[in-house]
Amino acid sequence: MPAALTALARRAVSQPIGRPVPADDAAFLARKGEARLAFRIVRRRLEIAASGQARYERERMDAGWRRALWIHAEAPQIGDALMDLAPRSLLAERGIAIDLLAPPATAALFTSDRGFGRVFAEEAQIEPSRYDFVIADSRSWKALASKRRRSPALPWVGVKGDYLGYDYHRGLLATRRLAEWLDVRLDDAAECMHSRQKLWLAPPPAVDAPRLALALGGVRQERRYAHWPEVAARLQAGGVRRFALLGSANGAEARDAVLHRLEGSGADILDLVARTDLHGAWRALAQASLVACADGGLMHLALATPTPLLALFDSSIDPLWRLPLDFAGTALRADVRDVSAIAPERVAAAILSALR
Repeated sequence: MPAALTALARRAVSQPIGRPVPADDAAFLARKGEARLAFRIVRRRLEIAASGQARYERERMDAGWRRALWIHAEAPQIGDALMDLAPRSLLAERGIAIDLLAPPATAALFTSDRGFGRVFAEEAQIEPSRYDFVIADSRSWKALASKRRRSPALPWVGVKGDYLGYDYHRGLLATRRLAEWLDVRLDDAAECMHSRQKLWLAPPPAVDAPRLALALGGVRQERRYAHWPEVAARLQAGGVRRFALLGSANGAEARDAVLHRLEGSGADILDLVARTDLHGAWRALAQASLVACADGGLMHLALATPTPLLALFDSSIDPLWRLPLDFAGTALRADVRDVSAIAPERVAAAILSALR
């Protein structure tokens, strides 16, 4: 590789912050290859030049700016959105009013969140004159598409810049990037708070007898835990009587298996699989005694509550990329790229220990 292309490839795995966050940057570079990453950076630079947006990009925030539009377009997954948008608290702390433009599922999640003034799922609803600047995911064509169409002349910052990594501590990177952009110095406690997944919704009412919540299903097979029936049986034998089962439609098969395994045991089971919206799931997780789940959207939703958590990971994911800096729960990680390799007796023992 020519030295210039190697430098471009290195830029693709260089985080745009002074102190890098935990990430798999070296492995990502090895998987994708220098040529491919260099090409993506060259293409991005040509796109930025062609769009005319380079002249409006800023490396520091103007002290007089008070109204922001945050466009979250590149990562529509619930978990990614909760991490990426975590440092809205940093902006709110400094008196900056923020509106959000995001895909429908993300917009639904953050509707009523007090960290955002208005939440939009359609760019046609945007009134550019309301804002002093725009926050975008990155410098990519997709990240800036709505800005080009609706507010082309507003100054902007791309949180990821040219960084193309995927597995990294998204909340911490966004926090450090915005802190540097705002010229704010954060101590460790402030970084923990601003980088933590959060939902600022009206708190659900307390319950007298909280249930143990099991999050079932999952989009990716290697992150879909297959042994919840065995875990539930061991928990019931260990004295757990009240369960709440959560998940989307892809958790129905696991739900049926758990119900069949506990049939006749006297367990009190609340079946919420495919029966709640995101806010309903968040309330149920917040009311639980403990949440047990594999890495996925419901794990991040649980992390946006004060409920203790047992999180399960396959070998491809380092928990440091997903969990809050001050995580006080328990994380178990498989030795292979299949979360179901974690033995059910190990999961049940960790839950019972946490409940005690």
